[in-house]
Amino acid sequence: MKKSFTTIILAGYCSFQTFAADPERNISGAERVAAPENLGSAATVEDGQGSGPAVAAPGSDSGAQRPLRMKKTGASTYFGYQSKYFYRSNPTMSPGELSQLRSAMWTNTFYAGLGLGAHDISDSVVTPYFGASWTINDFLGDLDNLNYNTTGAYGMLMAQYANGWSSRLGVNYFADVETESDQQTYAEYNPNIGLMKVHSLGGGTLAILDLSAGYHSTDSDATVTATGASISDALDSWEIAGKLGLNKRFGPVKATPSYRVSYKKYSNGDNDGRSDVTQNIGIDFDWSVGKGVSITLGTNYSNRSSTGGHSNKFDFKNLDGGGGLSINARF
Repeated sequence: MKKSFTTIILAGYCSFQTFAADPERNISGAERVAAPENLGSAATVEDGQGSGPAVAAPGSDSGAQRPLRMKKTGASTYFGYQSKYFYRSNPTMSPGELSQLRSAMWTNTFYAGLGLGAHDISDSVVTPYFGASWTINDFLGDLDNLNYNTTGAYGMLMAQYANGWSSRLGVNYFADVETESDQQTYAEYNPNIGLMKVHSLGGGTLAILDLSAGYHSTDSDATVTATGASISDALDSWEIAGKLGLNKRFGPVKATPSYRVSYKKYSNGDNDGRSDVTQNIGIDFDWSVGKGVSITLGTNYSNRSSTGGHSNKFDFKNLDGGGGLSINARF
């Protein structure tokens, strides 16, 4: 079996909840990522080498670019590991000042997946993807009682077109388990759809637009409502999101600035009528130091503005900054 290597960076940051006497995890503020962001991308997207209109890969009757290093038939598999150490200014995602209970975090993620061939259907190339991940989330310092592990899985059907657009339909699954008590505190199923457009700006710079919509069906620690009822689906919500990013390579270093905005609408329990607008802006620098090995430095600022509902305010601001090591193998 021929082996090839590439770098896949998982951008899965964890978030934590408003607290009273003791800090608690802010489940509703969490950013969870199931599939690697460049999964299914053509080689020009991965390498940042696009210099004109999309060019059909050899063997594609539809004229669409094939997914990155994807076999025409059979299964293509990948697996990898990422370790990241970073500073978080507001680890409990509490309302108020940007800097609250500042803490360092260390996350370790193990992930694997496979694509089941690249199939020419009409004017597109279609690939089914499946994968799973496990992340260890550790706070360093006084907040180590918040440590937890996250299990993730996804199934996705992606179609890519010759005009640079791609569409996807999938389901994500996540579950959080507290390290200290070994108790599951959160789980969700997230059916979703998405569109992505890649456009060359010349000079090896790519612009990437990603639009998505989905529903979060959740099961979290039971919440007592204003009427005295106990419910576990208070965090169920609809979400629409858009992300605009750039991909620019400077020799072995790839810069990827991005901006993302999302809107969530809740309807259960005390969250009935609540809506959130969350914005993230950041930049990562990935330095390729060998086949399948890269070092990443980056920073990200996020804020959420919440309205409606009958509970506490859910607004927050947070700043992350740090670096990590990513290793990936693809077969």
